[in-house]
Amino acid sequence: MFYRYKMLHPKIVVLILSSSVLSCLAGDIVITSKEDHCRTFTSCSSCISKNTCTWCVTKSLCTKQLCGNDNVIYPPQIPALMSGPDFCPRVAEAKELTFASGRKDIITVKITQIYLYMAFTPWKCEINLNGEDVVLQAVLIGDTVYCESFEITNKSENPYIEGNVKVLWNYNKAFDGSLPFKVCRCDLEPNCDACKNGEK
Repeated sequence: MFYRYKMLHPKIVVLILSSSVLSCLAGDIVITSKEDHCRTFTSCSSCISKNTCTWCVTKSLCTKQLCGNDNVIYPPQIPALMSGPDFCPRVAEAKELTFASGRKDIITVKITQIYLYMAFTPWKCEINLNGEDVVLQAVLIGDTVYCESFEITNKSENPYIEGNVKVLWNYNKAFDGSLPFKVCRCDLEPNCDACKNGEK
């Protein structure tokens, strides 16, 4: 029995190849970090400051490739629905807080650009103080992250030391920016507001 084979029309071949390429690009990123210079940027704002890079929100990843099924933030000069640093998940305020050393406190951090699926992941606060990093459990209520209560201590011989807190979602994915704070020793600086009234 003989079969007759027909050559595919050139336009059909092009269409099939194009569909295959688009299907690959629509999935997860497959290129290695060595091939993608954008991977060196670890924050959304620094990522999109380069006009060849985009930020994949769910992956918390900077890349020059497509993000697949993810929210994508583009550089400001790209005419897209979500372009520019205003769309980056970030700490919304940088107002410095002051704490009295040796007291337990709950640090609260306001954030912005919270995507719905983030709310259902674990939240943490990464606090840098006395040259050490401490990771605490946290909860998100509205647009505010409440860090677990802990004793904030100035271990130095200085009246004040500085620290900061970063917000992490889904275990280790960070919001842009951090909230700075100071810790004063009441025995060295009794005029510190936090020492006088016991408030932040």
